[in-house]
Amino acid sequence: MAGVFLLSAGSAAINHIEEAKTDLLMDRTRDRPVPAGVITKWQAWIFAVLLIVGGLILMYQLDSALPAILGLINIFLYNGVYTPLKRITAFAAIPGALIGAIPPLIGWTAAGGNILHFHAILLAFLFFVGQIPHFWLILLKNTGDYERAGFPTLARHFSDQQIARLTLFWIFATAMSAVMIVLFGIISSYTISLLVLATILYLLYSFRKWFMIHSIPDPRKAFISLNVFYFLMMLLLIADALGR
Repeated sequence: MAGVFLLSAGSAAINHIEEAKTDLLMDRTRDRPVPAGVITKWQAWIFAVLLIVGGLILMYQLDSALPAILGLINIFLYNGVYTPLKRITAFAAIPGALIGAIPPLIGWTAAGGNILHFHAILLAFLFFVGQIPHFWLILLKNTGDYERAGFPTLARHFSDQQIARLTLFWIFATAMSAVMIVLFGIISSYTISLLVLATILYLLYSFRKWFMIHSIPDPRKAFISLNVFYFLMMLLLIADALGR
């Protein structure tokens, strides 16, 4: 966990360097350290390198090199593929969602699991599908910001109502992927399986106002609900593993 945290922090620091100019144009990002001038890009690079090296050193203590390799692949995908792709297409969130699927695989392989195990793939898929509505909810909150910074957005292709419906579709996909976690035996505890189903119902209930869209519901509340859902899912998965 510490290794993934350090690699993520290092990757985020590189992102601040890459997007310093566009961050300065957006209300939600202009106060970040690099665009705000608190630190220079060179100082940010030092932070990034130290964080990434620290994360790799921690991962090097494991029996397998695969978790560290997956971590490096994720940094490449985020900083080398997804970040530049955001400037090209409004649909960058779909390939970018792969980045959210890899950390569970890092944990799985660190514990000695086979990366091609069906349970590992299901777990990664759960985190993959949720990344897409996660980003689109941010977009609904900050469409003007992204437009000012010159990013291509879904708002250029779809109305807010259509984006909301697309987001709702992916919320359903997220809920169904969580159901598969229960159906295919990743959860061993009957009690925790029931709690997972309750968590899924919570997610769907929190989006109840999105089913009949005449005006766009508050994306901030929906964004928080989605984050809470994933937080609860991670807690339940950890609790089930510890209870075996």
